[in-house]
Formats: sequence, structure tokens, C-alpha cells
Amino acid sequence: MQASAGPGGAYCRLTVLAPRSRVDLALPVDVPLGELVPMVLELIDEPARSAAGHRPVPWRLSGPAGGPLPAEATLAGLGVLDGELLRIGPAAPPPPAPVFDDPVDALAAAVGARARAPGGIVDRRLGSGAVLVLAGAAAGLIAGVRGTAAAGPLVVASAVVLGAASATAALLYTARRAGRVAPDGPGPGPQPDGDLAAALTAALAALPPAAAAGWAALPGAPGAAHLLLAAAAAGTAAAVGQAALRVVAPALVGAVVLAVATGLAALLRLWFDVPLGALAAGLGAAALAVGPMLPRCALRLAGLPRPEVPTDAAELVAADTAGDLLPPGELAERADLARGLLAGTTGGCAVVAGAAAVLAAAQPGWAGAAFAVVTVAVLLLRARGFVDPVPARALLVSGLVAGIGTLVPAAGAAGPVGRVAGALALLLTAALLVHRGDRVGSPVARRAVDVLEVVLVALAIPLALGAMGLYELVRGL
Repeated sequence: MQASAGPGGAYCRLTVLAPRSRVDLALPVDVPLGELVPMVLELIDEPARSAAGHRPVPWRLSGPAGGPLPAEATLAGLGVLDGELLRIGPAAPPPPAPVFDDPVDALAAAVGARARAPGGIVDRRLGSGAVLVLAGAAAGLIAGVRGTAAAGPLVVASAVVLGAASATAALLYTARRAGRVAPDGPGPGPQPDGDLAAALTAALAALPPAAAAGWAALPGAPGAAHLLLAAAAAGTAAAVGQAALRVVAPALVGAVVLAVATGLAALLRLWFDVPLGALAAGLGAAALAVGPMLPRCALRLAGLPRPEVPTDAAELVAADTAGDLLPPGELAERADLARGLLAGTTGGCAVVAGAAAVLAAAQPGWAGAAFAVVTVAVLLLRARGFVDPVPARALLVSGLVAGIGTLVPAAGAAGPVGRVAGALALLLTAALLVHRGDRVGSPVARRAVDVLEVVLVALAIPLALGAMGLYELVRGL
């Protein structure tokens, strides 16, 4: 590039074509174009504001053919030579969509736009869902071998080996695909996002075969011991997949939480022969109680520093100049880690609480049904407090599924009147969700909902004790 050196650095002689003038200028080659635009406007005496003089009008530099030049680039970076022509003008809005008067042209344009959209018949989400469905179906067949009377030891051993080998292969594939993605940016692969998505899909696909292998490994009739080994195998596979992925995945973290809760329930059932309803009520109450503590735990696990609240000017200056402040990049990484941990643990606890509500409601007595109603209400109310959509959706879906799983069997057992009442309740809930949408209530209403959630969590504890039969046990002493 030919440029003349001046007192302030290198310059490039250009011809700038404005809407009302044409000037020859010498512009610095190492200054971003976004900073050059105001200087050029001042030199050519073009208005930088609207006709009313109130609203600034954005201007930009363009190439000879009218293509806009990036504002962060420099003349040296773009390779602009002496004597070239640049255009400057207001930033025009994008052209409107074409209007067709022929239905055939409109249909052809719509089909062409959809055909050029990213993804095909089997896009990333559909492909991942298909893989998980196939893995789950295969796991169901493997686990069903244990309950088949005609299955010999060789067939059962083959099923266990198949499940374990499938899970191991999926985890090895996870490690290989995750290794292509560099921790600080795109890796050598052509599509690092695709590699990460494939690695996550493989890690999730390893869980069903691992659980099925653990279920079928023990002899005898299926029971708590089989469930304990299946939960241990699935939890181990989820932990190994999370370690191999090297990026926090809320789904894997939630799977670990769910496996721990299931294993604990199976262990209590195996050792003390605790009734199923009592186990469900106890685990559900614990899952609801630890919910408010999960954000603090996620911050501590991610290593985020405790925020300083200065009380005077000296403490404010000391907080800004403290030597233990994290760099912005590391702070962003730890914040993302905390977000993933919070989403995973919240989702896992939500699934545990929702399943516990359904199981507790199926037990005889009013305490289990009351506990289920309170649990569903807490899950739905807690979903509104999250800005991150992942934990909010997990809480909302868990609450809705638990509510439907509790209401539909109860309404079906209550006769025709109960079914009509249950259908009315479901339709009213759907109408409320559609009507409210994303509306934000007043501060007083939001605070009242927060207080209601705390009251319901406190109410869930004695209801869970009642569903566990603790009050009858104490009265019988």
C-alpha cells in the first residue's frame, strides 16, 4: 500500500464522494473507520443530525460499489491504496422484502428461502432427539432381559456386556469430539459448535445403556438393589461424560443429581424397607428445601468472589483497586460455570420433586395429595424467579407434568363429576398461562408471591412428615 508519512503517522490520499460534494482527503491508515466518519463529515460540511436537529443520523463509509465497510476496520487493514474512491452517506435501512403479485413467484421464493435455511431433513435437534430415543429404546430392551423367565445366563450376560460396551463407546466418542473444541475458542475442526453438540448428545446417549446394564447385572427378581445399581451406573456415566465434555452441561449435572436421589431412595428401601410413599415425600421435601440454597452453592463451586458492598468513599476506592479482582475473561468463564451448575442442580431437584409429588399423591390418605398440591405450586411459583430460561423451563415443565400426573388419576377415580372438574381445572390453567404470558407484575405482587413461596415450602415439611406416616408412628408409641 502506498501511503505518505506525516508527523502523526501514515496517511492515504483518497477521494471521498459525498451526497452533495466530492473532496480529496489524506486520511490516517491506522484509525478505525468509525472514528474517521465524524472527521470526514466535519471536513465536507455534511449535517450529522436530522432536519429537526435533534436525532443523530448514522453515517458510514462504503466502497466504490456501495458495499459498507466495517466500522472497526482500518484503511491499512482493508488494503485501501492511494487514489481510490470511497463513498460516505447515511446508513440506509435494509431493503424491504419483495412483494409478489404472482402466487407462483411467491411460493417459489418461500420454498427457496426455506431450502437455503441452515439444517436439512435431519437437523441438529432432530438428530439428537432421534439418537436419544434410539438409545432409550435399546436400554429398555436390555433391561427387559432380566425380567424374562426364558432368558438364560448367557443371554443376560450378553445384554449386560452390550449395555456397558455401548455406554463406554459413547463416552469415548464424547471425549474424542470434545477434544476438537479448544477451551478458549474454535478448535481445528470445521464446526466446533457441531462437535460440542455431538459430544453432548453422545454423553447423554450413554446414560440409558449404562443404567440398563446396571439393572440387568444383578440376578433375581427386579427390586431396590437393581435400581441402586442402575442409578449408580447412570450417575457414573453422567459424571464421566461431564468430565470428558470439559464444558458444564446442565443436562448431565441434572442427571447426576437425579441419580444420587434415586440411589439414596433405593438404598433406604433396601436397608430399612421404607414404604415408597414415605421415600417420595421425604425426597420431595428435601428437594424443595434445598432450592433456595442452590444459587449460593453454584457461586461457591464456580469460585466467584463474594461481592463487596462499600459503605464509604474509601471502601469504594479500595474495592475498585483491590488486587484480588478477577480478569474480565476469567470472571465471564466462572459466571458461565455457575450458570450451568445452577441450571443443572435446579433441574435435577425439580424432576425429583415432581416425581415425588406424583408418587406421594398415589398413596392413601389426604397428606400425600396435599403434599403433591403444595409441591406443584412451589415448582410453578419458583419458575418465575429465574432469568435464565433453562432452570425456569425445567421448573415449569416439572410442575406441569407433576400437576397433570396428580390431577388426572385423581379425577378419573372420582367419577364423571371429578373428570369434568379436572378438565375444567386444566383448561383454566392453560387459559391463565396464555393470558399472563411474559407479563411482569408490580413489585408488591412479586414480593407477595415470594412470601407465598416461602410459606408453601415451610408447609411442605409437615405435610411430607404426614405422608411419611410419622404422626401415626408417634401416636402409637
